[in-house]
Amino acid sequence: MLMKSDSLSCTEGGIVATAFLYEDAVDQNQHARAIQMLAKDLEMSEDEIARLYETTLRSLKHEARIKDYLVILVSRNVKDMIRAGIGSHTA
Repeated sequence: MLMKSDSLSCTEGGIVATAFLYEDAVDQNQHARAIQMLAKDLEMSEDEIARLYETTLRSLKHEARIKDYLVILVSRNVKDMIRAGIGSHTA
């Protein structure tokens, strides 16, 4: 996961430049807890969840006017996508 000071992200396809995903350590920890909870609830690896979660966060974050609700919105979207079989090898 990337913090504000990070500028690159590794993916299966290689290194991808990314905008700052997390505002600070508190923000990063909130999202990390959400990823852990989703992984546990959906019985998937944290790495699989993190890839989908961070992609979803990246797309929603630039549109969000109130960022306090991003953890909830992103978690809900990720859960819905996985249940629908999108973005998962196991669904």
